Amino acid sequence: MSLPRLDTNGTPNESKQQFGPWNDTSSDNALDINTRESSVSEMKKNRLASLVKNWHEIEHNDGRSIKSEILRGDWDEPHHVMSLHMLKTYLSSYWAHLHHQMPILHRPTFNSETCPDLLLLAMMCLGATCLERTHSLDLTLRSAELAFFIAYYIRWEVFKDAEFRPTAKLWTFQTMLLLELFEKLFSTRNLHERAHIHHATTLTVMRRGSSLIGRNATDLPHNGDDPTRTPPGPDGSINTSGQNTPDASWNKWITAEATRRAAFTAFIIDSTHATLFGHTAVMSPHDLRLPLPCDEALWSATSSAEVQRIEASLAANGFKPTSFLDGLKRTLNGQKVRTNTFGRVILMAGLLNVSWHMNQRDLQVSSLGASSMLGNQIKWRSPLTRAFDFWRRDFDESLSKNELWLQVCNPKNVDRMSIDHRDNVFESRTCLHSLAHMAMHVDIIDCQVFAGSDRVLGRVVLETDRTVVQRRMREQWAPSARARDATFYALKFLREVLIPEDLLATQRAHPHQPLTFTYSARDDYLLNRPWVLFFALLIVWSYGYALDGPLRPSNYTLTTRELQIRDMQRYLVRVGGVSTPDELEGIKDRNSCLGLLLLLQETFKQPRWELLHDANEVLGSCVDLLLPGHHEVDRRHSQGV
Repeated sequence: MSLPRLDTNGTPNESKQQFGPWNDTSSDNALDINTRESSVSEMKKNRLASLVKNWHEIEHNDGRSIKSEILRGDWDEPHHVMSLHMLKTYLSSYWAHLHHQMPILHRPTFNSETCPDLLLLAMMCLGATCLERTHSLDLTLRSAELAFFIAYYIRWEVFKDAEFRPTAKLWTFQTMLLLELFEKLFSTRNLHERAHIHHATTLTVMRRGSSLIGRNATDLPHNGDDPTRTPPGPDGSINTSGQNTPDASWNKWITAEATRRAAFTAFIIDSTHATLFGHTAVMSPHDLRLPLPCDEALWSATSSAEVQRIEASLAANGFKPTSFLDGLKRTLNGQKVRTNTFGRVILMAGLLNVSWHMNQRDLQVSSLGASSMLGNQIKWRSPLTRAFDFWRRDFDESLSKNELWLQVCNPKNVDRMSIDHRDNVFESRTCLHSLAHMAMHVDIIDCQVFAGSDRVLGRVVLETDRTVVQRRMREQWAPSARARDATFYALKFLREVLIPEDLLATQRAHPHQPLTFTYSARDDYLLNRPWVLFFALLIVWSYGYALDGPLRPSNYTLTTRELQIRDMQRYLVRVGGVSTPDELEGIKDRNSCLGLLLLLQETFKQPRWELLHDANEVLGSCVDLLLPGHHEVDRRHSQGV
């Protein structure tokens, strides 16, 4: 497919540009791999193939396919992992599943021919691990192995590139951020740990430039014949996030906005992963002296004329850009902020960051025994929890307004923009709101150790450490109001994901139909939801087990999947149906979460992401602790005794 020509006003020629149905992610067959932004030429394929072929076998890579196994076969065969067809499929999958969750690339001017090879490969790694089940299991596994192999080398190649030195080029940041998302959320345990170790490197290079404060360095054109370095546009302008257009001001605007979005993405990763995984947050809100991202209609506009029209509509409606710090202050003070879904994710990342740093302050104060001099933690927890809830209310109230606004300012692109109002909204709103409340009241590392995990953050758990955690969880945490708050929000989240109201309504209308459990971690493309589910289940199990102890082995009657589903639903309706956290004190059998444990343990068995396999093992330990002797019951049941 030839690359689209740009009209004189900077608009991609519509006869060559087709916007595929990427908001329908039910099947890759519904994705058009011949869209402009998913096109890959034979020449580009050969460049990528040469790069991949020249990389050596990875040493000490136990359990992974070797290079020769991944790359063997006819590369021109459509379903070879390096065929032109599959490279286009990986890009289509990226745009369908990942772009709307982290919209840092400028899709309207994206051009694979001028996209740096390493950035394109990082996009393909994400797309390759998010292939739908319409592809064969063998192909999805081989595509994932290819992604693991390529990702291993991308980081070292960027480190070696002269353009990663301060002041580094935008494409290097985009590459490293997408790679970090892949390594931490879609890949192997080793790559996850490597991303954690090198996370601060990317941020240090960003700080040595001007990405975090909004003063964009001029990107000079690259000397040489490398086709991935876009030649300058009018007046020497450079669109460093895509193909240059004939409009100099639009080129500069795209670069400035893409640079801000890269900085905010780094902050989101830093804050959410500190909360999700117990990593150390390196950034603080005051690092970012930037306006919040532009309206998504502007970012999705396909011409400079469309940008100007939308800006005029925004100005006529009294819209003024809001800085990140002002938006965060307004959220903390219960004042509305006008921004898009991505902007709201950034604001929640700010709240999570503040919460994390205040928790660290409390640990410092406690270790020094200076609570009386340096303040009480209760004073900051209440305002932050109120801010979490206000953030969600403001988000909810903005959704219907956003739908109307999209129709007013961008009527041609309503379908293209509607992805903001489905799974992406669930990820942005429900996952992050629940995570914020849960992490405020319990540490995920404590939950993992209490559940019997052998390793956390790459370290072996010593029995002395486990004993300390067990005492703290049983004697201090479980009886406290903090435990009830954490468990309340964990139960609400589990209920919302696993037994939404429409499912319960359908079952009530058709009571004789077999019960179904539809959640699949293998098919969940949302960045945080699988791990937030794991965290929520650990909290619920920890609370019930710490207070009510193990179940009696004779109670183990969940020998079929339907019995497990029924047990899960009864538990989430009965215990998860409380209207306030304090009601949990009077609930009986808070430890009766066996069906829930068994079902999520099963869905974590064959994930895309190796850390979810670790989660499966931790949940297995939870089952062992909750039901001592159940292995003997299983054996007798299998023998028909």
